Amino acid sequence: MRLSTLITLLLFAFNFQSHAQSKNDLQEKTLFRLGDQPYDLGTFEYYFLKNSERPSADSAKIKIEAYLDLYVNFRLKVQEAVSRGMDKDKDFIDELEGYKKQLAEPYLTTTQFNQKLLSEAYERMKFEVSAAHILLKVEENALPEDTLRIYNEVLKIKEEITKGADFTEQAKKYSQDPSVKMNGGYLGYFSALQMVYPFENAAYQNAVGTVAGPIKTRFGYHLLKVIDKRPARGQVKVAHIMIKTTTDTVTNDKAKKKIDSIYENLREGKDWAEQCKLYSEDQSSAKAGGELRWFGTGALVPPFEDAAFALKNPGDISVPVQTRFGWHIIKLIDKKPLEPFDEIKVDLEKRVTRDSRSQDSQSEVLATLKKEQGFKLDKKVQSNALQGIDSTLKVANWNYDTTSSVLSNVLFSLETSVYTVADFYKYVKSAQRVRKTADLEEYKKQLYDRFESESIFDAEMAFIEQNNQDYKRILDEYRSGILLFNLMEDEVWEKALIDTVGLQAYFDQNAGKYISEEMLKVRKLTSASQEVIKQASQQLGLSNSQLDSVFNDQEALALQIDDLEIKKGEEPFLDGHWETGTYLQESDGYYTLWIVEQVIPAAKLPLDKVKGLVISDYQNELETRWLAELRAKYPYKLNKPVFKSFVKTF
Repeated sequence: MRLSTLITLLLFAFNFQSHAQSKNDLQEKTLFRLGDQPYDLGTFEYYFLKNSERPSADSAKIKIEAYLDLYVNFRLKVQEAVSRGMDKDKDFIDELEGYKKQLAEPYLTTTQFNQKLLSEAYERMKFEVSAAHILLKVEENALPEDTLRIYNEVLKIKEEITKGADFTEQAKKYSQDPSVKMNGGYLGYFSALQMVYPFENAAYQNAVGTVAGPIKTRFGYHLLKVIDKRPARGQVKVAHIMIKTTTDTVTNDKAKKKIDSIYENLREGKDWAEQCKLYSEDQSSAKAGGELRWFGTGALVPPFEDAAFALKNPGDISVPVQTRFGWHIIKLIDKKPLEPFDEIKVDLEKRVTRDSRSQDSQSEVLATLKKEQGFKLDKKVQSNALQGIDSTLKVANWNYDTTSSVLSNVLFSLETSVYTVADFYKYVKSAQRVRKTADLEEYKKQLYDRFESESIFDAEMAFIEQNNQDYKRILDEYRSGILLFNLMEDEVWEKALIDTVGLQAYFDQNAGKYISEEMLKVRKLTSASQEVIKQASQQLGLSNSQLDSVFNDQEALALQIDDLEIKKGEEPFLDGHWETGTYLQESDGYYTLWIVEQVIPAAKLPLDKVKGLVISDYQNELETRWLAELRAKYPYKLNKPVFKSFVKTF
């Protein structure tokens, strides 16, 4: 290598290292102070980049200044909470401890093992399994003889099926799953992460036609019949027009006629959005053209899903499909296959962590941590300690002699600490719950295992909290968030609810803000036939249900009738007819008779009509005043050189 090239590379490495070092130094510097309390740049940067997109060089100063104002307000409130001692409150400490265990999980998980679970889940998501099951329930802490009895009962049912008994009939006869009355044990199609892990394993690991089991889950023992396996269908986005059905036969007949008529309209070329707006009874989607969110297998009822996935090209519509909710016509908007692993990895990690399979991950992590922390167990002390717990544990009434000499015996040790029998007994006393049907020895073992694992995880968490900057910042986020919520509830939210005098005074001072919009109360009659509208206009004394009977018994969509309250801008036609009267509108092949029954004038609304909105506004007012007081109490001083240096990093 030439000497000049070597020197260039060394200089580059030196500059790179110096830059990295200088950035780290910058992050540790104080960005601002509130009173005597400093706040470092690194933590501000964490919050800033988490809550906003990375700015360009041109916009950095403006965006950072805007967020800094919000961040200072946030820190003012948290600092006030600490000054009031809210971080010492027992409820706060207990809540934060609960979050600590969850937040530490990614830092405790064995990467290799977690990757194995992720890969397994993703590979399984490429397929869907159709299965049926028979469930006999067993309590998790059941006595061994009860567990064995249920296990043997499941084996007998399996033997009957092996000899030729019909699985569905056996499910109806024996299964304790409440849904068996409706589905005969059939679960439909499902994919990974939709069932408990042992059940999912049996479904994916056995061939079509197999009756697997007994399978133990937290619900009991199952027999599982694998009915089919197919490639995953991915996700689909559709719109729908729905006509609701009831248990009334006459109403259902009308619904069927109506959905069939809408279907014929669509086949004849009528506009989908127009038909949806006119007739769909799914009010949440009708104004948006019936559009629904993306969904995959297992998200909606099977008849709807199957019809949606059967559509091939965007714009295709289904024949009317019946579900337990009513009749639907479905229009395909788009389809997409299972996304690449890298694109869904973050979401998949969250789902795997929440899933029952994460228990296996925790066992693997625990074994690793035991090695890393130099775990040593005295089995003789453990045995004696367990023997010292009697059957009063099962009724949650166990206690121990606090003067006993055995309490000081070391149960197990780690490199940094030791755990005695006293520590274990204190844990058992606080953790015991009524378990009358449980096996005593098994219950004692469960409590010991929990004590051991929680002690090891707590020791590791203490190390992580002290040494891992990412974890410290995430923990600060949760800690500050809980304190902020508690303080805001006391100082703003609850105060606005309780302070009726202050609320009334605020409303009186701002009554001009709370005015109802002028509206029209209208009756709307719509038809594709001018003659029907003419006849209906001569029978306006009839009720809506009477008009429906007169005009829609023979032809389901002859006349659509609605009672509405309409604001200006919602119906452009009525904006030009803003007074009582009857007006005929013709548009896109439809005739609409608008009967404007009343012009409801704008008016100041009484407090009881807008109380929710007034409370929200009053809370904002209280918060603004309070923040001004906090800024006076904790003067704000920005470190301008650090701020400028940070802006330049963009």
